[in-house]
Amino acid sequence: MKRKIYSGILALCTCVAIGFLTGCGSSSSNSGGGTTTTYTVSVAVTPTSVAANGTASVTATTNDTAGVNWTASCASGASSCGSFSSATSLSGVAVTYTAPANADTVTITGTSVTNSAVTGTATLTVTAAVATTYVYYASGQEASGSYYAVAGAVTVDSTGDITGGEQDYNDGVGVTSPGEPTTPDTITPTTTALSVDPTTGLGTLTITLNNTSLGVGGVETFAVQFVNANHALIMQFDGSATSSGSLDLQTATSTTGNFAFAVSGVNPITDSVAYGGVFTATSGSATGTIDINDADGGPVPGTAFTATTSAPDSYGRSVVTGISNVAYSASAPITFVTYAVGPEAMRIIDVDTTDTAVGSAFGQGSATFSNTSLTSGVFTLAGQWSEPYATLGQFTTDTNGDGGIATGTADDNELFNGVQVENTSMLGSTYDLVDSGINGYGFLSLNFQTASVDVSDVQVYMTDPALNLNDPNNTTTDLGGALLLDMDADLPGGIGVITPQTDTTSTDFTGSYAAGFQDFNSFTACAGCEFDMVGPFTVTAGVLSTASIGADTSDPLDTLTGALSTGDIYTSTPTAVSPGYFSMSATNTTPNPLVATLNGGGTTQAFNVDIYQASATTLYWIDWDTDSVFLGPIEAQSTATAFPASKRRAARTQAKRK
Repeated sequence: MKRKIYSGILALCTCVAIGFLTGCGSSSSNSGGGTTTTYTVSVAVTPTSVAANGTASVTATTNDTAGVNWTASCASGASSCGSFSSATSLSGVAVTYTAPANADTVTITGTSVTNSAVTGTATLTVTAAVATTYVYYASGQEASGSYYAVAGAVTVDSTGDITGGEQDYNDGVGVTSPGEPTTPDTITPTTTALSVDPTTGLGTLTITLNNTSLGVGGVETFAVQFVNANHALIMQFDGSATSSGSLDLQTATSTTGNFAFAVSGVNPITDSVAYGGVFTATSGSATGTIDINDADGGPVPGTAFTATTSAPDSYGRSVVTGISNVAYSASAPITFVTYAVGPEAMRIIDVDTTDTAVGSAFGQGSATFSNTSLTSGVFTLAGQWSEPYATLGQFTTDTNGDGGIATGTADDNELFNGVQVENTSMLGSTYDLVDSGINGYGFLSLNFQTASVDVSDVQVYMTDPALNLNDPNNTTTDLGGALLLDMDADLPGGIGVITPQTDTTSTDFTGSYAAGFQDFNSFTACAGCEFDMVGPFTVTAGVLSTASIGADTSDPLDTLTGALSTGDIYTSTPTAVSPGYFSMSATNTTPNPLVATLNGGGTTQAFNVDIYQASATTLYWIDWDTDSVFLGPIEAQSTATAFPASKRRAARTQAKRK
């Protein structure tokens, strides 16, 4: 008898000790056979604080083999204090608790099923849902084959619910936001719209619009791959279209000052066109210089313009009118819509019904640029659907500032022109940022040591040395650089960036990365058809591979994957050939192409790919195959702050095409 008493006291003391951490209760009962059972319940909740409508994991530890019943009560006395995925659970089996819609303090109680007098409790703090606005933009190819561009701003609260937003869409051949340029499409408030894997940052963003001609019945689904809490790579991922772009935290709704810009798209007969230049924005107007390269009107550099700008709305949207397209008479005057990302960053979309394009503008700050403003960098140029090509390389300038390129190599893949060169010298290339008389406006004259390469005449628009052009909210790494516009008559439509090169040590390319690319190919009879990829990657012991969740691949034109594919594996072991340069090729001594395993293993494709390293945190890769070309970023992930709406794993569903 004493042994039973002592064991009961021990169980009670243990429960009390646990109760300080999680909440615990106990009681004894006689089951009728003379044996007394002491029931105990302790409750644990993780995390102990969630946003309104957020979720937590709740677990009971109990010796009641029947388990516990779950209830919740609010300090405010509210009638609805959340819900549980299961009303009852066994010991050690977690259930999901969904918090109420308002801030509160919630007591979660697990009650012994066998003895209702035995309970355990834990306290959970519910904070108000915080709404954040993100600006997004992308360009790509509709399932019908047409080029399209999209830009917008969407407000998402901390639980992943969309509370509002607006969007502009234009494919230049009739599918557009019908209220242009005055009225954009409206984004409808939607619950559980952003869902992100908390470990890898891969997820989905589902946008519901009042324009049912877009997406699948007015619902666009984007795959999102977060680099950090404020910046993600995106692609449309619903079978109606595919694209590549980015999503970035909005920190300002108005922009003034000196800017550089570059946009790319198609003209009225869907041939390539690109615009670039510099301008000064004030309240109500913008004055500057525009360069145009139109496939049907030729390159036209250095045209002065004065434009009218509307006051930005609550989402930072402004309309820019009054710029003439002097290169192609069939084009109407250009009408741009801009969305402010921050004080020195905006996304731009051409909303004309006769043509369309999309791109960015970045501030030039108060810097006075000279030829010494460029010292070394990695540069990119990429076309799109109607002129699929990509150029990627690295350079250093000479030390005397006279405009000479001291060293440099690059890859160039012009799919339609049959030009593929790898790691080719650019000895003899030059640049000049001062002879135009316009601050931060100049050119690169690229001298590939291969006669067939068509890339040579590139306009340069310098940007604020305090800006990161890939991630506008990043103020610490990869700062400075320039926007680029290809002005070669044979390659209209190409734009890109220069990222300063600060680290070429191959062993620094390690850790977790977010990566993506936009691929144009001739794998099928559809020449120049597109598929896109975003996903989480790791570099471990020299092996580059998608993380355990895999990547997402969008291919609505069935060039490779067949519509939508998830959990895809991309892997290789890059060979460090020289500082800042890696090779992944079937022609290497030890063949190491980038191998994609898609559709659960149903499709395998190898790509010959090179990587150029601007730093340990920013790299770019290019595919130089004869039947495929892609260019995209590889950006180091930062998890110092949790990814948005990362409380639940992303739902991976395949929507029907429109």
